[in-house]
Amino acid sequence: MEKKWVALLLTSASLGLGAVSSSATTIESSTTDSILGTSESTEVTNSTISQTSDSTSTNQTIETKVQDKESFKEIDLSPEKYGVLLDKSQFYFESIQDLESNQNEKSSELLVNQILKLDKEFESLNNDIYFHFEAPNGISGYINQKNVQRTESNSFATISNAIKVFKNTKLTEELPSELTTQKTFSIQEELVINGITYLSIFKNKTEFIGFINKDDVSVSDNPQGNYQKYDNYINIIKDKQDIYQNFDFVKKNNTSNYLNKTLHAKGIYYHSNGINYLSVFDQNEKWIGYIKQENTVNAVGKQGNYTAYGKYITLTKKNYDLWQNFSWTPKSKTDKYMKQTLIAKGIYHHFNGERYLSVYDNNDRWLGYVNEKGTTLANGPQGSYHSFNKYITIKSKNYDLWNSFGWDKRGHSSNYYGKTYKARGIYYHFNGNKYLSVYDNKGKWLGYLNETGGSITDSPEGSYQKLNKYVSVTTRNYDLWQNFSWNKKSTTSNYHNQTVYAKGVYQHYNGSTYYSLFNNKNQWLGYVNKNGVTLAEGAQGIYHSLWEDVTFSNSNYPVWRDFNWSKKNTTDNVKGKTFKARGVYYHYNGSSYYSIYNKNKWIGYINADAAQNYDMNKLIPNTESLLAVHQIVCQKVLDDSSRPSSIIDKVLSMSTISRNQIKFKNNYFVVSLNGRGLGMDEIKLTPKEIAPAVDYRLLPENQIKGAIPKLNKNKKYVALTFDDGPNPVTTPQLLNILKAKNVKASFFMVGNGVDANPKVAKRVSNEGHQIGSHSYSHPQLTSLSGYQVQNQMRQTDKAIYYATGKLPKTFRPPYGAINNYVSNLVSKPAIMWSIDTRDWESRNPYMINSIVNNNIHNGAIILLHDIHQPSVNSVSEMIDNLRRKGYTFVTIDELYEMQERPLHGYFSQTNSIKY
Repeated sequence: MEKKWVALLLTSASLGLGAVSSSATTIESSTTDSILGTSESTEVTNSTISQTSDSTSTNQTIETKVQDKESFKEIDLSPEKYGVLLDKSQFYFESIQDLESNQNEKSSELLVNQILKLDKEFESLNNDIYFHFEAPNGISGYINQKNVQRTESNSFATISNAIKVFKNTKLTEELPSELTTQKTFSIQEELVINGITYLSIFKNKTEFIGFINKDDVSVSDNPQGNYQKYDNYINIIKDKQDIYQNFDFVKKNNTSNYLNKTLHAKGIYYHSNGINYLSVFDQNEKWIGYIKQENTVNAVGKQGNYTAYGKYITLTKKNYDLWQNFSWTPKSKTDKYMKQTLIAKGIYHHFNGERYLSVYDNNDRWLGYVNEKGTTLANGPQGSYHSFNKYITIKSKNYDLWNSFGWDKRGHSSNYYGKTYKARGIYYHFNGNKYLSVYDNKGKWLGYLNETGGSITDSPEGSYQKLNKYVSVTTRNYDLWQNFSWNKKSTTSNYHNQTVYAKGVYQHYNGSTYYSLFNNKNQWLGYVNKNGVTLAEGAQGIYHSLWEDVTFSNSNYPVWRDFNWSKKNTTDNVKGKTFKARGVYYHYNGSSYYSIYNKNKWIGYINADAAQNYDMNKLIPNTESLLAVHQIVCQKVLDDSSRPSSIIDKVLSMSTISRNQIKFKNNYFVVSLNGRGLGMDEIKLTPKEIAPAVDYRLLPENQIKGAIPKLNKNKKYVALTFDDGPNPVTTPQLLNILKAKNVKASFFMVGNGVDANPKVAKRVSNEGHQIGSHSYSHPQLTSLSGYQVQNQMRQTDKAIYYATGKLPKTFRPPYGAINNYVSNLVSKPAIMWSIDTRDWESRNPYMINSIVNNNIHNGAIILLHDIHQPSVNSVSEMIDNLRRKGYTFVTIDELYEMQERPLHGYFSQTNSIKY
């Protein structure tokens, strides 16, 4: 403002002030140019008037300011500004006229610490600036900007939580928090009132919002505001939207690449432009970029949000969990619903990168959430095609074969009844049924058949069908098959003329029919082509022409009228007489029945046992059997001798008996010993005693009961064997363990060890364990002469006999070294092994048991050494482990049901060789 001054010099007397010190008083006034009517200013020079006082008056100069009116340039403030008057000593003008004339100044005491709304600005020619203001208490006026406290700001305030936002300058009226929370506003100025800093905030820098306490917000220099922790999982719901590298909005990616995926929004920016931006990461902590929140939706958790899916799926992988929730509480396993077709009503795109389906069965029962990787998407409710490659025997005449899953018919099961076909594929339909894609053996497709219309097997023989008829084996040299992989079990020659029971029949995919045969002990004989047998009318089998003379030597046998066992007479009337047996029936019960005639008169059916005798060539069918009989004879000779020690060398060295030295007399097998110098001419063996060495099936069952141990074919067996003992320290420890565990084992002892520890050997025998020979001094037998081999074995036989009273009937060659030459010299069954624990090498119970656990199988023979402490220490755990696996412990004799034979090597229950 341009100022004009007038200076007046007045005496104190003239002013009525008395004596005063010399001073100058300045009075300032101004007027606007409009009032003066000119833009120029006029200056009046100061004049000084002096008056002298005789005594006390002093000259005083009073300077008085005189001002003309002055003009201002008016500027509207948009948006309005705000300020605070802090000093009550300042003044203001009520009107523009007062401002222009510089008159009527008002005290600002009532404006102190009030927020003033500043809506206009007035600037003078000399650059003085005044604001027009409105105070909260209703006062308005004009005030010099120098007296107004306000700090301009270009910063931004982010309101992340509900705070007080005052919409009036009194700071009494609050805006609803939902209008301001989670938003960023521009700051126009900072205002300090009573020590509290308030911010005036605006939307888009133009629209006034209100006043906030600076301490309640975070302030940033950037329009996006400060980073706010968000920590929510989101799904991208809009595609083709930009993802930004920064807030200069440089593009980084596109939402199309993440559509429906679940991501982690760690932070959020409430941008002052009104848009919220999420700072998003993937499951690998890789930053994706900034995404508009409007392009996303918050997820309920890491699983993301439920999305309707409505597709059929088939569970195709095992061991996937079905989850109860996304806290990973297991509900079930896919194994339970393997290959079933289900409906996935919904899908979750989980943050971990996996997709989880919400799965229901055909009863609308929710099964859980399953990883999509454990499933296969199906083309329809029939589910996915699964390669099947099994065989189906049509068992029903009431099923349609379908051309498609639109249920158009292709054929009918009645046309294929009883036959076996190939099911190349299978569909596990959502309706709960399984449908097979069926082909004949020429490769012709027959259609889709409900699985329940047939019976399925893995093998081309088809499914088992009941037959329950008796057949006679009438043709030699037909194979009896172990299985339909054509592993040979036997031949019909071994059962020629026998009557057996065909329990079932298989109509093979190859077009042939096979019977499943059993003997009268319910022992399975194998599968035979039906052309190798003849169907019989009953259990007697078919009639075989004989025309032989038969003399009956036994009385009290019935003479039967028929095979319904209608008794006609007894053999008392025919004993000692000879009749003509025109025919014979080989009955299923194991007996043979002659059809007896006296000349042309039919007498009846008589059991052939009434004329009992044995063909030794059939009873003892081979050399191995004869050597086994010889072993029994040797033991019997020693048992019957009053001085066994005097003849043991002769017994062990005597030549093998022959078949013609064995006769059946008075229900005994009498063995002639003439000329052998044993102090006895013969020995007698009961059928039960000789049974283990011969074809015991030819002996009367009631006479050999208990002679042949029988294993349960449905159980698993294992034989523990221990070499190189007995040891005076470790073997008793082992026996204690076996006794506590109720386990019987087999010991292959060295003769010198038995001689040194006969009591230990005796205890082994007394406690029910089997003892075999392991040579006398553990040499490699294949490197010895014949004499040396025999000497090793005979010395061991004697040592074991003297200790236990029993000759060992089996042996194990040291180091497993055996050949045909050694086998013939020893003439005992060679018991090898199928699991070598190598306990002598590791001396480590853990490693020993690991080898056993990793190699165990049904019928295994386990090789151990009872002379090593670690080996003994391993046994208790071994027994427990194998029992948990379902194994039963047996001796070698039990494992082979007493049928192990000399000249053979045995590696396991099912693996043997002949030397």
